[in-house]
Amino acid sequence: MSADFTGFALSMRGISKYFEGVAALGDVSLEVLPGEVHALLGENGAGKSTLMSIAAGDLAPDAGTVEIGDATLGVASPTVAKQLGIGVVYQHPAIMPDLSVWENLVLAMPSDRKPAAGRSLEWTRERLREIGSEIDPARPGSSLSPVERTMVEIAKALAVSPKVLLLDEPTAVMGAEQVGRLFAQIREIRDRGTAIVYISHRIPEIREIADRVTILRDGRNQGTFHLREVDDETMLRLIAGRELSSIFPPKAATLGTTVLRCQDLAGSGIEGVSLEVHAGEILGFGGAEGNGQVETIRSLAGLTSGSGVIRVDGRDLASPRARALRELGVLYIPGDREGEGVFPFISVRKNATAQTLRNYSRGGIMSPALEAAATSQALTALAVKTPSPRTEIQKLSGGNQQKVVLSRSLLGNPRVLLCEEPTQGVDVQTRSEIHRTLRDLAESGSAVVVVSSDASELAGLCDRVAIFSRGQVAGELEGDGVTEAAIVAAAVTSTRTRRLEGPSQAGAKLRQRVLTLARGSWAAPVTLGILAVLVAAYAAHGSPTFLGSYNMKTELFQVAVLVLVALGQLLVVLTGGVDLSVGPLMAVTVVALSFFEASGQGIGMAILGILVVLAIGVATGILHTLMIRMLKLPPIIVTVITYIGFQGVALLLRSTPAGVASQGLVTKVGFSLGFLPLAFLVSAIVAVAAQRFLTHSRPGIAIRGVGSNEQSAHRVGVDVGRTIFFAYLGCSVFAVVAGILLYAQVGIGDPTVGISYSLQSVAAVVLGGASIYGGRGSFLGTAIGALLLTEIIGALPFLNLSEAWQYWFPGVLILVAGAFFARTFGSAKAT
Repeated sequence: MSADFTGFALSMRGISKYFEGVAALGDVSLEVLPGEVHALLGENGAGKSTLMSIAAGDLAPDAGTVEIGDATLGVASPTVAKQLGIGVVYQHPAIMPDLSVWENLVLAMPSDRKPAAGRSLEWTRERLREIGSEIDPARPGSSLSPVERTMVEIAKALAVSPKVLLLDEPTAVMGAEQVGRLFAQIREIRDRGTAIVYISHRIPEIREIADRVTILRDGRNQGTFHLREVDDETMLRLIAGRELSSIFPPKAATLGTTVLRCQDLAGSGIEGVSLEVHAGEILGFGGAEGNGQVETIRSLAGLTSGSGVIRVDGRDLASPRARALRELGVLYIPGDREGEGVFPFISVRKNATAQTLRNYSRGGIMSPALEAAATSQALTALAVKTPSPRTEIQKLSGGNQQKVVLSRSLLGNPRVLLCEEPTQGVDVQTRSEIHRTLRDLAESGSAVVVVSSDASELAGLCDRVAIFSRGQVAGELEGDGVTEAAIVAAAVTSTRTRRLEGPSQAGAKLRQRVLTLARGSWAAPVTLGILAVLVAAYAAHGSPTFLGSYNMKTELFQVAVLVLVALGQLLVVLTGGVDLSVGPLMAVTVVALSFFEASGQGIGMAILGILVVLAIGVATGILHTLMIRMLKLPPIIVTVITYIGFQGVALLLRSTPAGVASQGLVTKVGFSLGFLPLAFLVSAIVAVAAQRFLTHSRPGIAIRGVGSNEQSAHRVGVDVGRTIFFAYLGCSVFAVVAGILLYAQVGIGDPTVGISYSLQSVAAVVLGGASIYGGRGSFLGTAIGALLLTEIIGALPFLNLSEAWQYWFPGVLILVAGAFFARTFGSAKAT
């Protein structure tokens, strides 16, 4: 730490924060000097991450002030905090899974740090190389491992050249080599005068990298010390408020019968893996990261495909799936807690009982009393700190979330418990509690398998350790031979080589290539385009007039109408919402125009009518946003309400069709170049422009980011409320413009004419490859989906099918397309 600096780079004074009436922080102060690494220590739930979220502008304090340099952070805004010089690496990286790596980085940059147009990929590659990472910038965030997500988060924080860098558990998922590279980077930026706040549960790391340490317990300061002036025992006592028990419990004296055995497991990343684990035993998987440990434990859990035989209590299963193994008592705790371990928006209780719901039901009816009793007992046994079992689990600290994940598996009475990094990102006391829980489970007669990147944890906890190298078991250590030095030595001295690629590895690679193609941005448009050509050919074969000039002109005009309303629908779906009111809004537009633009009314009234319906569209977008953002109502409820309201208004204005459109409007709007309506050409141009907006502009990337992960989008500086507002506003305006075209087409104020467009617009969006959960979609895919859907409906009379099929087809197509894309992109996350 430099002695030349006298002012504080970060000063937090009197910070208090309450959640559901419980104090997370109480009158906490923290002062960090330029050019120092200031460590923050405390148990899980002590308030460390909450304090950093307040410094980063992610949370507003209930009391206290935050000063960054000589400026006060007056509002809770990540954008403002970033402008004042804050860079953050969150414990749960703010990575949006549906955005690529380069999009995640670019979206997080302030305007003066953004790369030049056309340089985003290379700029991202340079930022990653600065921290020693070779991650492909084009990869989607969903495909990143926990380590890779953390590396991207670090690159993102360093790219803004922060005055103050907040690092919340950055090494929790890293191996020793990656930790060494990160520490070298930290020292380099510290020497340039950057202030660094470093949160970690690992005291040896803090001693290696930090200058001073502040200790929190139960949301209050316990003191700030120079590392050279405080010993480990004092820090541990201040962290816990008590003397800590031994880190590792005694190992097993005797082992029981073989519970789990695998023979010649092979698949992606592994080959010829054979091993067994006994009742009462904790078996560890060790070795350098990326040598098959994770792939093996996931294969044992039935989460990956491949070959080989797994035997559970004498029962052989060839390439079993997860459900079959769970029924035999093989349960799995994932290493990616945020991505696979918790359901963030539901309660602690529901997370704990998610795997054992049948145990708390009678005749298929849930018993809240039974569920509450089981949850209370499990949470108490693991000392989970939560305001209430009804609290959303995302509001708990990482360590307490991990305890809930562990309690879920324990409630399932596992015969075999497979644990991937079970103590990742938890404090010393929680690590000890989890180790004791795993040993108690083994002593009760179960078998436990642990994957850990921490050799000391494997040595202290496990009865036996299998060393992995290049996807194979290179050796085993047992008894007194299970030491940290022996584990490290076995990993670095292995001479194993990869075998020649077998059928299962080749099949896995082929499957991965197919999935990569299916997930490509052009997959949906190209596939739908081919289907559209095939449908046209089939319909023309049945009736040559299908491709006639008159029919083509009519069909393509109808395509233009659906394209426009579907493009608006996609804007909303990308944010994770839906607008079911677009059909009735189009009906209101048609009816309203029939009062202003009917024959003989004049051009002035026609213009006034168009302005009126556009104003209705703008008002609808504002209304939807207010109800969703301020009243916190689900989008589907809000838009069902307006669906009903608009349909009632349309019928109230005109109970029967009336108000004939002027010939001038019909002629102008229906103008065609040969068999191509001008409206169709304009809608195609709009779709192409919208696609470029979606993929090459910050607002477009922000829309996808909000739908992909709203909290992460907020943390990187996206104005979530404004983004959602513009999405709903755009959707309503698109629906109104489509309604104007529809009025010109039908030529009369019919109050029922637009109703079917609600379902058809959703169908076109899903056909185009969009996720109904938000974050993923294509305007080009949606436009071609609208073309295909209109083509199919238009072909029904030529194929002698009833009108009912125009409602059945969209439903069937939504089901098929939704299932296909869910499986395709779900596989992306699994791999």
